[in-house]
Amino acid sequence: MYFAKSKPDVLTIAEHTSDVVEAVKALAQAYGNELSFFTTKDFELVEVAAMYHDLGKYSETFQNMIRPSIDKNWRKTNLVNYPHNYLSVCLLPFGELRKKYSKEEAEIVALAVGYHHERDLNPNEKLILQIYEQHLKEAIPSIKEEIPLSFELTDKANRFAIRAICNRVNIVNQFNHYMWLKYILIKGFLQRADHAASAKRKDENVAIYVEEAVDQNVGEQTKTFLEKKYSLRPLQTLTYENQDKNIVLIAQTGSGKTEAALLWIGQKKGFFTLPMRVSLNAMYDRIQSEKGIGFSSTGLLHSTALDHLMSKSDETTSFEQSIIQTEHTRLLAKKLTLSTIDQLFKFPLLYRGFETELATLAYSKVVIDEIQAYDPHIVAILLRGLELIHQLGGQWMIMTATLPQIFLDELQKKGLLDHKSLVKTVLIPDDRDANPVMPRRHRIQLLDDKIEALTKIVQFGETSKVLVVVNTVKEALAMYDQLKQLVGEEQINLLHSQFTRKDRLPKEEKIKEFGQLTNNRPGIWVTTQIVEASLDVDFDYLFTEAATPDALFQRFGRCNRKGLRFNGGTPDEPNIFILSNLEEVSGLETIYEKAIVQKGVEALSAFDGQLIGEHEKIDIVKQVFSREQLAGTKYLAKFEKANQELQDMRAFDLSKEEAQQILRDIQSVSFVAGRENYEAVMALIEQYDAIPDSLDRIERNKQKKQIRMEIEQYIISVSAKSLFFKAKESGFKVSPFEHPDFNYIQYSIDVSYDSNRGLELRLDENFDVLF
Repeated sequence: MYFAKSKPDVLTIAEHTSDVVEAVKALAQAYGNELSFFTTKDFELVEVAAMYHDLGKYSETFQNMIRPSIDKNWRKTNLVNYPHNYLSVCLLPFGELRKKYSKEEAEIVALAVGYHHERDLNPNEKLILQIYEQHLKEAIPSIKEEIPLSFELTDKANRFAIRAICNRVNIVNQFNHYMWLKYILIKGFLQRADHAASAKRKDENVAIYVEEAVDQNVGEQTKTFLEKKYSLRPLQTLTYENQDKNIVLIAQTGSGKTEAALLWIGQKKGFFTLPMRVSLNAMYDRIQSEKGIGFSSTGLLHSTALDHLMSKSDETTSFEQSIIQTEHTRLLAKKLTLSTIDQLFKFPLLYRGFETELATLAYSKVVIDEIQAYDPHIVAILLRGLELIHQLGGQWMIMTATLPQIFLDELQKKGLLDHKSLVKTVLIPDDRDANPVMPRRHRIQLLDDKIEALTKIVQFGETSKVLVVVNTVKEALAMYDQLKQLVGEEQINLLHSQFTRKDRLPKEEKIKEFGQLTNNRPGIWVTTQIVEASLDVDFDYLFTEAATPDALFQRFGRCNRKGLRFNGGTPDEPNIFILSNLEEVSGLETIYEKAIVQKGVEALSAFDGQLIGEHEKIDIVKQVFSREQLAGTKYLAKFEKANQELQDMRAFDLSKEEAQQILRDIQSVSFVAGRENYEAVMALIEQYDAIPDSLDRIERNKQKKQIRMEIEQYIISVSAKSLFFKAKESGFKVSPFEHPDFNYIQYSIDVSYDSNRGLELRLDENFDVLF
């Protein structure tokens, strides 16, 4: 008997192969008709690849590796394992495939089989042939008996197929555009099927690991939910009636964009991206909850998704169920997935294995919300991703409150704004007489004097809710200290990104509770841009450092958010104050480019003392972020360079991890700050090591995951450059944890950390070096 898997259940190669073939059929049945150029014949090719993909596991080298985990009495011999996927290609009937299909299609099957696992070790023809003769050839009679193959096996290794996988880059580069797209789908579908079959338990139907809730319609469910309490808003009617179009939708905060996107997704499989995990968490709760839309096949895909699911668990939602939820989401099986871009949009970088994501998006709809919040390099990746999705027949929507003109220009350049697309600005009328629901919410004033700003903050804070947003953590701490001396500690609160999760989450809950219309308590909150898009709060007054106009208008959305403050009318006096003296503004060049901030301030100066509406905000962003206005800026240079690099991108150069790092802040490190947090983490690591070996694998992994989640509560994501520079400058020591499972985490017991102030990259003055 020849084995393919030892976990989660022991499976023979024949059993696993059958599961993979069934998974391919499930994919074809679920969404095969959604693929415009992918035919029944093409799914035949995926099935052929599925039949042959794991035949290399019949090799003595693979069986020698897997048997000890199945049979404790098995005596492992001294054989070097070689990637089974490369060996599988030896048995592929390349000649027979060429008789039935084209040469390129036969090559695609060989590449799909040979690279259904991506390895750091490149295939070597001579070595593959040698291992085949010594360790695989003798298993051919067993293969014939156990696997109902489409073509007759011979005992000669197929050199054409082996040479194909050894020359993948050259072969793929010779494909025409149509064959390149077909390659993506065939390999991507094989990988989806293999992942699904590997995750299922022995007695389960593999189809649920491939695609859930195929017949459910999130659009109709959202429509039913909305119509119970409201009528559809204009932008929601627009998206519902244009489900066949790709859409660029510009609409203000609070106008129902999320529901509009769900109405547009309709019956299709959907993916929804946002910049902030906390926003995705809130959206997940609203969509999945029975008190909300109640769409149960909703998945959450980001680095701490399991933490959020566990925080919501109760007697009816066990740890095991949360694990299953995250597993199905990771397999892309959910009907609707809410994701950060680092999880979903790695594929434009053509990393090794990118085909899985892109093939799935070929029959899906993807929504990118608040695209202006991303770095220009990331936006270039997102737009390239939409181009690839478009070429494969998938659909896309961009939703945003403001849209830089250069993004629209790039969409036009890529041919995405064709007859199947719709660019629309839908704003709630801001005329008080014509529409009493949403008046103009903001009257702005530019302040050149920081002392004047402090005076006004203190004055308004006595009777109203005041939000102060600055550009850096250092400035937030300085502002907090200054205001604390003026108003006392009871009236002022602080929130920024450099708190541990256990300290930050209560603060986020506190500011959300504070910033509601139903809460009449006055006070002041000092924050960084963390508040821009992640928190649903509504303050009377906003004081903000100058920033780029897109960022400023996000901050505006946290003040008089629903237009119901000031007795529901337009504010007669300024409620938005912008600290506009750029010599005193923090974070210029390090966070925001000074030239762009300056242009934004100049555009806003025309509204000094005046009401500003949504149309004006949209026009300012389009103007400031036009190619003409951006000429000579680092922003434009970075955007254009990224676009060119993506067009010239060579497939398979990057690993999955390298691609993900590009989409994340690659300079950040996980950091544990201060003695108290360090000791708490060390205690948890001791618990981690004390988990008994006698426990079964599932229970052991469960306990490990729970402890890892607890350790995450003490971690801060910190700029590596700043951390090590400040450590050297200030004299605090930074070291990694020595435990092999946690050595990616840095710590310092003598850096300054306080649960009220957060992390400050300086030596803790109260630290006693003797302890």
